[in-house]
Amino acid sequence: MGLVTSAVEHVIEPVSAPVTARRHRRIDIGGAVICTAAVLLVLAVVLAPVIAPYSPTEAVGLARSAPSAAHLFGIDHLGRDVLSRVLWGGRETLLMAALSTALAAVVGVPIGLFAGYVGGMRGGVSMRVMDVLLAFPGLLLALVIITIGGAGVGSTVLAVGVSFVPVFARVVYGSTQRVRAEEYIAASIVVGASPLRVMTRNVLPVVLTEVVVMVSSAFGWTMLLTAALNFLGFGVSPPTPEWGADLGAGTEYLDQAWWISAAPGFAITVTILVANFLGDYIAKALSAPRAELVAGR
Repeated sequence: MGLVTSAVEHVIEPVSAPVTARRHRRIDIGGAVICTAAVLLVLAVVLAPVIAPYSPTEAVGLARSAPSAAHLFGIDHLGRDVLSRVLWGGRETLLMAALSTALAAVVGVPIGLFAGYVGGMRGGVSMRVMDVLLAFPGLLLALVIITIGGAGVGSTVLAVGVSFVPVFARVVYGSTQRVRAEEYIAASIVVGASPLRVMTRNVLPVVLTEVVVMVSSAFGWTMLLTAALNFLGFGVSPPTPEWGADLGAGTEYLDQAWWISAAPGFAITVTILVANFLGDYIAKALSAPRAELVAGR
């Protein structure tokens, strides 16, 4: 990835202008590729009713037929077109992952902001609760929540969202503690600003930069957990297409029709990679102005 080379160049000698320019071009090209892939992925899912060649729930051919020109991803065990189910299934998977990520951010950010700013006993108790939840593996915690609330799309979204609340709270907590020590925060307190005003007007805008990066990075993992729960049968109900559920349904036919599981599995893998790379690119893009500011001092 060039990280070792970049580090050596930085230690041995200053990076020349041409090398710096080439590095920026590589970052820009990589970012363009990642953003393009993300846009195409979202468009493919959103436009599934238009671009899907067949109905995702109706039989259109001989069961377990191999990929062909008429059915690029083959036909599943019930005679349905796999490509159409992948396109339609992405709508369920991505929507559930987006709702779970939004829930985790909406709940986790205020908890971390409050605990990091207030500190003391109140902040410590809040973060100890988050640490207890964080100690549980995400899948195990989600299964416990689903066991209590029952299976279904709503329970799956709630379970995945709650599983990632401690992650957002911990990240925001650390960022808030760093910002809390800045001089302009002390100045706001001296002039009589209330804690709520300081948190919302002075601390939150700075912390939101890391929250944006966290949302992009966490989306891939919430999607993976969402697909895992659907794989286990706790999410959507048949015949609704969904990547995790379709992946699980095809495992019984891996020796006869591997494409039934391969197509949704490939879609999950690509989406997670795009989400993670997009998070890294956003982090680099947001940190570049800070690096230039520090270098210019």
